[in-house]
Amino acid sequence: MFGQFFVLFGLMAVGYVCSRKKFLNNEMTVGVGNIVLFFTIPALLFTSLANTKVERDMLINFATVAGLQFISMLMFGRIIRLYYRFRKFNENHLNMLEVTAVSVNNAFIGFPIAMMFFGEEAVVYMSASVLGLNLYLWSVGLYIIKGVQGESVGTMVKTIVKGAINPNISSILLGLFASVIGLMAYIPDFVQEFIRSLGSVSTPLSLIYIGALTGNSGLRYLMKDRESLEASLIKMIVMPLFAFAFIFFIPVEPMVKTVYFIAMSLPSAAIVPMIVGRYGTGVEVSSKMVMLTTAFSMATVPVCITISRIWM
Repeated sequence: MFGQFFVLFGLMAVGYVCSRKKFLNNEMTVGVGNIVLFFTIPALLFTSLANTKVERDMLINFATVAGLQFISMLMFGRIIRLYYRFRKFNENHLNMLEVTAVSVNNAFIGFPIAMMFFGEEAVVYMSASVLGLNLYLWSVGLYIIKGVQGESVGTMVKTIVKGAINPNISSILLGLFASVIGLMAYIPDFVQEFIRSLGSVSTPLSLIYIGALTGNSGLRYLMKDRESLEASLIKMIVMPLFAFAFIFFIPVEPMVKTVYFIAMSLPSAAIVPMIVGRYGTGVEVSSKMVMLTTAFSMATVPVCITISRIWM
């Protein structure tokens, strides 16, 4: 396991050093993130699912992970909101804090960890976690961020549909469809090799991107914001504890427990500040939480990976 952690943090360190040395500025880092989001992760998702023989048990586990992810985000969001209110955080930020805290970066960090530590089956279930995340963000999460006020029901539905139709979700559905009908048997080998090659760079690019994101953020500046700092620490400590207690007694397969627990221990999703910036208030604090939780995850996620071994 030491070797896997070395690779994980080594790739993040490359991104961090590149950002500090100005090899990667903010614009370049965004560009790397877009390559990962729109090309390499969808390719990884498609090949992982399309080349997996999806049977009844796997479909049940897939739906279980997605459902557990959605339900847990809903429950934990309500709980952590009470804490933020008790601590007298800015009342106008409570909606944003709830959704930012409960979101997880299972695309940029979850997939690399699943592939490196647990294999392709874990990638399949991590994609179910992505599905659960998107279902939450573009339904309950969007409603919370916007508050009771907002646009008409029709406009809200259009927003949810538009947000749900993204490269990750499309790749998940297409990969499942390809697996069920045996589509890969009809795709030329050179096309399959291209898709596999594109997906194979997802792990290093994702981790380099996360490292660069942390390096560009200026951690000393972030540490001065008490609200963001406390909110981030609570998210990265309490949420994994909640997830462990929640999943421990649920009778599901070990891989389902493992992927769910790892997913719930991840830092806040980078997409949330974009949603907050368009539909809510507190985008600066939300962005700081993404950066801080990403930095804190370098200490908390390895601990959670080690704990998850009790199920494997």
